[in-house]
Amino acid sequence: MLTSRSIMLILLMSLFLAPTIYSQEIKFSGYGAAGYRIFDRDILNQYNQEAYYEGKFQADIEINDEIEAQLDFRATSFDEEVELREFSVKFDYNQKLKFKFGNIKKPFGLDQLENRADLPYIERSQANQNAEEMGFGGRSLSLMAYYKYSRKRPEYPYSYYASIFRNNSQRTGIAGRFSFHSENWHYGANYMLINSSHKVSMFGHGIGLDVGFDGKDNFASVEVFLVQNIDERLIRSVAGNDESINVLGFKTSFGFELETGAEVIKKIEPLIMGSIYFPELSSTEGHAIQALVGANFYFHKNVRLRFNADLRLSKNQYIEEYTTKESRGIIELQVRF
Repeated sequence: MLTSRSIMLILLMSLFLAPTIYSQEIKFSGYGAAGYRIFDRDILNQYNQEAYYEGKFQADIEINDEIEAQLDFRATSFDEEVELREFSVKFDYNQKLKFKFGNIKKPFGLDQLENRADLPYIERSQANQNAEEMGFGGRSLSLMAYYKYSRKRPEYPYSYYASIFRNNSQRTGIAGRFSFHSENWHYGANYMLINSSHKVSMFGHGIGLDVGFDGKDNFASVEVFLVQNIDERLIRSVAGNDESINVLGFKTSFGFELETGAEVIKKIEPLIMGSIYFPELSSTEGHAIQALVGANFYFHKNVRLRFNADLRLSKNQYIEEYTTKESRGIIELQVRF
């Protein structure tokens, strides 16, 4: 982690010294957000409400026509420190083949590929968050070959990502994603293999399928994945149980935009999102259901006030009734640049 003073010095050097020393073009982007969450929690154990703020500052440095570097800094009020989230270098080999190296996203799932600042809902789905905690998502030191579909090149109606990665938890793996695009529709498939080489060598597989629609004024998506929980399997292997633990997740979302014609709030974007998560398919009595409704109010295309009412129901094989613990309501003001 970098201290606030260190990051301020880095940003000042980037803003004032780099353009004068180097001839490359530097583009800055990011976002700032501040909000308030209310949780369904036992206040004797955890806070049931919190105010927060966070930000992202990204610099894209064009070395030449074929090489571009990226630095991505994040900060939140929870840590009160600045983190270097990503360093990467991109090489444009040709129109249909690019390479990227650095601490980058593992290509697995729709939610994981989308920047957090561009998600319609404030937080990723509960199912996707759980998959990321098991290693099926997030960032890692990776080398990736890819091509991302662009409507400017309709003659190439596909996207692909092929990645090899390793992180500091002694885990290596490969990840791949392919999607086909037809007008506003896209159809995707994912695969990931993770090898844990810390103390005990163990493999975990993950597959996923998704369908999405991105229209001018609306969007919809359905995503399902089946992955293996290596962490839980390692714990159980100590007791002699070495069976694979299969995890199933499902997520769907829908939203549309309504132009208001007003001066202050330009448009409103109602949305819904739902997910279900089975932490162990051999015992489906235990599962978690998420039902989210919300709306984004746009003062500008890059300035929006966001509301999410996120109901989370969970149970296990030992209880018959659902609990609403960790359900939450969130309001956030976000500014992108």
